[in-house]
Amino acid sequence: MTGYRTVETALEPYQADIDGPFGTSEAGHLLRRTSFGGSLTERRRIESLGPKEGSISLTETPPPSGDFAATLRVLTALSGLEDPEVSRSVWLTRMIRDPHPFREMLALFWHGHFATSVTKVGRISLLESQVDLFRQLGPGSLKDLLQAISRDPAMILWLDGNANRRFHPNENYARELMELFTLGESHYTERDVLEAARAFTGWHEFGGRFRFVAGEHDEGTKEILGRSGNLNGDDVLEACLDQPAAGQWVASRLFRFFVHEEPTPSMIEVLGARYAESGYDTLALLRLLFESREFYSPKTRRGLVKSPIALAAGTIRSLDIRLDTRALSIVLDRLGQSLYAPPSVKGWDGGDSWINAATLIGRINLAADLLDPDGAFGSQVNESALTSENRPIADVLIDLLLDNEVPSSVRFDLARAGGTPREIAHVLMSIPEYQLA
Repeated sequence: MTGYRTVETALEPYQADIDGPFGTSEAGHLLRRTSFGGSLTERRRIESLGPKEGSISLTETPPPSGDFAATLRVLTALSGLEDPEVSRSVWLTRMIRDPHPFREMLALFWHGHFATSVTKVGRISLLESQVDLFRQLGPGSLKDLLQAISRDPAMILWLDGNANRRFHPNENYARELMELFTLGESHYTERDVLEAARAFTGWHEFGGRFRFVAGEHDEGTKEILGRSGNLNGDDVLEACLDQPAAGQWVASRLFRFFVHEEPTPSMIEVLGARYAESGYDTLALLRLLFESREFYSPKTRRGLVKSPIALAAGTIRSLDIRLDTRALSIVLDRLGQSLYAPPSVKGWDGGDSWINAATLIGRINLAADLLDPDGAFGSQVNESALTSENRPIADVLIDLLLDNEVPSSVRFDLARAGGTPREIAHVLMSIPEYQLA
């Protein structure tokens, strides 16, 4: 339940003079949800901007430039190796090094929403192209994104589009389009699925490209979600987006990924309507959320379990760690999150499913390895940025890693025991609160 009297109140912009100060803690929260995390310098920059301008700054995705553009040229060359491990390493490097990591955070969301796996597609280059599509179109119109993903070669192979022929329609894509991508369960009928499959006949992949095979397309009359006629795939997409359920379903998925996991029905209804009214402008919806009172409410703060990738990338960005991302991708796979290989068409379950007895130990070991120059990743922590603060290192790390919110007993024990920056950071990263975003 939202802590506000109405959903409209919860979605009003957060105002420091009414709702409480916007300090480094609030800036850290915004950075974790939009950018995996950030350094003390970045937190202070966002604090100075405030919730609205800070949100705008963090969700901008300008073309890569400068040193990062040079890095991308190297990464692009590596991507041509058709090696899934290398490709995962490349994407992790982008998450960690991009000065505007929101593009990678949002691409990761869409990768789970339109879950497609190399285990069946076979060609990692097609998955890389799909993720590039998410980077380019993910912040924009959902309609444009749906039109592109419906023609995406990796998606066509993943959901058997080449088997969808005029006299033998294959329902896989039509079903997932409605159940997982746009409407959610119970908002369509089996007849809608079959008729939609007919509309997508002939939408094939050939040589890694989309190809419309006119001879395999069913030109007959179809009835889908209240529409009738010689409908094609784009007509199906429009029919789906015309349903109130579409805005509500996709908005609820965005809310659960970026805000918290328990939106009320009234919150979903309002967000769905606003999403549709905006022309399904995804960035506009997310900025509404990031600037809202609900986003800074106690329910939202530390209200999400960090995925393995969010845990690793957030730590690396916060502490400015240099490391071997290929070794890191292998460990993240063991913790349950392998890039380009979601476990099913539903993507990753997320939430509490990230943590069990085995993965909790693995996550604590990950924290140790991220801090250890002799560990699995050969990590190099930028300690100079921490020690230049002119205050006790424990206070610096408590502020940076946990928004200055730790049990008094932990703070006391750290002050008494002392230790190196790495030792103190490992203690803080091992307490339960650090597993939450």
